[in-house]
Amino acid sequence: MKVFYKMAYYPLLAVLVIGLVFYFEDDLNSAWQNLQRNISPCGQSLAYAVGDVDARFGLNQDELQDSVNQAALIWSQGLGKPLFNYSENASLKINLIYDSRQDSTDKLKNLGIDISQDKASYEALRTKHQAFSNTHDNQKIELDNMIDYYNQESANYEAEVGAANRRGGARPDEFAILEQERKNLNELAASIKLKQEAINKTVADLNALANVINRLIYELNLNGSRYNTIGAAATGEFQEGVYQSDAAGQRINIYQFDNRQMLIRVLAHELGHALGLEHLDNPEAIMYRLNESGNDQITADDLAELKKVCKIK
Repeated sequence: MKVFYKMAYYPLLAVLVIGLVFYFEDDLNSAWQNLQRNISPCGQSLAYAVGDVDARFGLNQDELQDSVNQAALIWSQGLGKPLFNYSENASLKINLIYDSRQDSTDKLKNLGIDISQDKASYEALRTKHQAFSNTHDNQKIELDNMIDYYNQESANYEAEVGAANRRGGARPDEFAILEQERKNLNELAASIKLKQEAINKTVADLNALANVINRLIYELNLNGSRYNTIGAAATGEFQEGVYQSDAAGQRINIYQFDNRQMLIRVLAHELGHALGLEHLDNPEAIMYRLNESGNDQITADDLAELKKVCKIK
């Protein structure tokens, strides 16, 4: 009996082990890759996958993947070897997350306002902001006057209706006058609603301008006061993208870009963080903390830091 028990036990154990290996295959592969990267940081290419892509960016997953490939090529060509590869099961996910940052950029584009990463664009946006602010102030005065007038006319109407009711009801000629006053009040209320909608549109445009101006203040390292938003909470320190690695996994979240060139550059910057690179002081470097340069190739500083991380002399 003992021999039979042992013979049955080992196949069962083998099946259990194989099952666990298959169940935790992705985790084991990820752990193995991390171990290899710790031993030889750039010995194997880093796998990535396209994750969530918000349709409001106007890009599909294939287009994002193509941009990531272009960004990855910047590093691979610099070192002369492939550093990244696409894999659907990769733990590093690249996502496009739509929030107020891209929404502000899109609003300005819809207004026909071009955004450039320079001080001239910043000054032009400040002028636009002042013009929109003046428009908002005038609209607000008009709205307040309309509401005051409506409240007065509404009070008069209610008083006339009350007086007629106390007399036992309005005469036909009085009823016609009261009915016309009621219609006038309804039309005035509709006009107030349209005016409020117009103000809301101006406020949205003002907030978009303020958000982009604040971004340029941050990106251009200007000594400017932070612009306030109206009726909306201001965002914190502006970040176009971020690389994160924690218990939930690895991910690159992209929040904003003005055009495809800027998207590729911010992707290259975050891919650099995924390789283990830190920020550099050279404004032309891919790993400079701000995405303000038009340079789309790694600098000598980038390459030196990359070789340091990859343990290449």
